[in-house]
Parts: sequence; C-alpha cells; structure tokens
Amino acid sequence: MTLFIFFVLSVGAQTNSPIVFGDALAKDKKMQTAGTILTAIGGMTLFAGNIMYWKIYNDGNGESKEDKVDTSVHVMLGGLGLMAVGIPLLVIGKTKERNILIEATLINYKGSATINGIGLKIRF
Repeated sequence: MTLFIFFVLSVGAQTNSPIVFGDALAKDKKMQTAGTILTAIGGMTLFAGNIMYWKIYNDGNGESKEDKVDTSVHVMLGGLGLMAVGIPLLVIGKTKERNILIEATLINYKGSATINGIGLKIRF
C-alpha cells in the first residue's frame, strides 16, 4: 500500500499541470516587468547624465569643472549599469514566457485522430 501511494505521488509530481505553468508564467512576467523598469530608469539616468555633462561644458564661468564632470560621468555609468541589467532581464523574461506558452500549447495538443489509431496533422 505504501509503495503504491509513493508511486502515485511521484508520477503526479512530474506532470505539467496548468498550475505549474501559471506560476512559471507569473514569475517570468515579473522578470520582464523588472527588466522594463530597470531599462527605462537606466535610459533616463543616462540621458540626465548626458545633459549634465553638456551643461557643464557649455557654462561660461571659470569654476573648476573636474568634480562636476566626475559626477556626470558617474551618473551616466549608473544609467548604463541599470540598462545592462534591465535589458537581459527583459529579453530572458520574454523568451521564457514565449517558451512556456508554446509548451503549454503542445501539452494540450490533441491531434486529429477521431478514432483509435494514429492521427496526422500538418499545419502551415
């Protein structure tokens, strides 16, 4: 009896249920959202750093520009860093989401067999 229950539980754990797909799909959508947010913030930060850099060199006063230039360069590098993290998250999340949807479609695939036997279905 114990062996039978163990077998049933182990077989049931290996099925691809819609709940597992739903959890994985939600996780990948969160990854995609995080990537989108990081990429957008990184792009805005890079743009702000460029404006700061441009404004420092177009000011006519004789102040030392070294510290201001360093600050603007660090802002631009921070923006590039955020984009370097955000873009892969966005792409990986989108790719995994697409693969999960394809796999879920294939599992629910019934074929075209209407009687017992082998069915063949060709889609273009």
